[in-house]
Amino acid sequence: MNGYTVFLAVSDRTGRPHPAFALTALAVETARLGESEERAASALAGLAPGTAWLGLAPSVRREVVTRVRTVPHHAVDHTEHDRGPARSADPLADCLRSLTTGSFAEITAQPYTVYVTGGHLVGDAASAPFLSGARAVHLDAEARFPALVRLTALLASAAAPSIDGAVPDEEDLYDAFDQYTLGGLA
Repeated sequence: MNGYTVFLAVSDRTGRPHPAFALTALAVETARLGESEERAASALAGLAPGTAWLGLAPSVRREVVTRVRTVPHHAVDHTEHDRGPARSADPLADCLRSLTTGSFAEITAQPYTVYVTGGHLVGDAASAPFLSGARAVHLDAEARFPALVRLTALLASAAAPSIDGAVPDEEDLYDAFDQYTLGGLA
């Protein structure tokens, strides 16, 4: 059994001293990792690195959704931490924990490797079940799989407008995935 490779974009929705983290996870069957990287590179061709979803013209968003549908994937999950400080000592660990009990529970029952991106250090959250249960956790995702990292970052930027319905269905990047979950912890 080859298991899965998970690309994990860690972002902060607030920019405040006490961040409210969000996680975007893209899971790929490890056996299809090379193919997924190639197809992601093709799907993102012409987009500048660091492009945000709402920064793209609607016609470009529709084209990207169509192209991303060719990227082999298992599942996508986006979780935003929306609990009050009194209910959460470690917002990032809470988000990571949600992956092991939610849509990624099937993945965590098999061997998996995690590539972290997004510029935020995992710090104390490294002991959270999702990271501690991985075969390996790599912090150099950009160097190894740049296209899948870019796709995960683009998904992270597309999450908020997808959750609140700010973009039409045909422009929703998450619509390109067969299995996805969007939401908060509440």
